[in-house]
Amino acid sequence: MENQELNSDLKKVAALIVTYNPDVKLLKENIKATSVNVGDNYLIVDNGSKNLIEILNTVGKKHVLSLDTNKGIAAAQNAGFRRLQAQSYDWVLLLDQDSVIPEDLLQRMTAMSQFKQSDTGIIAAAFNSHSYVNQGVIEKKNVIASGGLIKVNAWCESGGMDDELFIDFVDFDFDARVLACGYKIYQNTEIVMQHEIGNTIYAPIRGHLLHLGAYHGYFSDHSPIRIYYFYKNFIIVHRRYPEYFNEPKGLFRLSVSRLRKIFLYQRPRGKKFRAAFRGIKDGMRYDPQKDIRFQKMMRQVNEES
Repeated sequence: MENQELNSDLKKVAALIVTYNPDVKLLKENIKATSVNVGDNYLIVDNGSKNLIEILNTVGKKHVLSLDTNKGIAAAQNAGFRRLQAQSYDWVLLLDQDSVIPEDLLQRMTAMSQFKQSDTGIIAAAFNSHSYVNQGVIEKKNVIASGGLIKVNAWCESGGMDDELFIDFVDFDFDARVLACGYKIYQNTEIVMQHEIGNTIYAPIRGHLLHLGAYHGYFSDHSPIRIYYFYKNFIIVHRRYPEYFNEPKGLFRLSVSRLRKIFLYQRPRGKKFRAAFRGIKDGMRYDPQKDIRFQKMMRQVNEES
């Protein structure tokens, strides 16, 4: 009877993978692990990759929703959710192109008592660099998108992902609205997936000198455009939801203090510093009260809650 119930739950779940110029070898590992979890119930939303033909040859056209250009992670996720919602799935497992999940991830998530609770909006996995792995199930205010099992109703009621953010902090912005709708977010830290954020570099000495020892010498390097959105959206999201973030310093001061990480990054560091300062400047100009699109999303959230 338990297996029948579990199989029934699994049929309600589809996986959604967003790709952009992926390493096809790593993508194949991702798809293999995903298929063990969800069978044929997965969708790839491609964000205008140059190697789209390779992706299509790997998985077949029926599994791919191709966007003409890179519309950003948020727009791609929303496009995938709309497709899967139309196919009557109740839950969507979000994955980045370089995430590789355990073979029993979905079985363990759907067996959790929280999966059955009506007010559960997201159940997240931990990833390999988390310091709190194997600490059981914990309630969270924010989790990253990849490895998150998201209730379709929570996505719909919260207004979905914010396309305007493009990339970085899209997930934290979404998490805040999910909570505002009255849902809860859980993370099962005993379910651990492989996940990388940017290109990993090892700089233990410089990291120690810059008082960044919490990263154990490993850091994620990013392109200038990614750095721009990181700093801009960091400020935007914190200004939108100050009640969800307890920052000991002012946002500008905190953003500038994070710039020391760029000293660890690969060249061109000067271009990356300029991108960060431009992001801080644009973020500091942001006023959520004047953001008509955001205010519309919040009105929907308030109506749903």
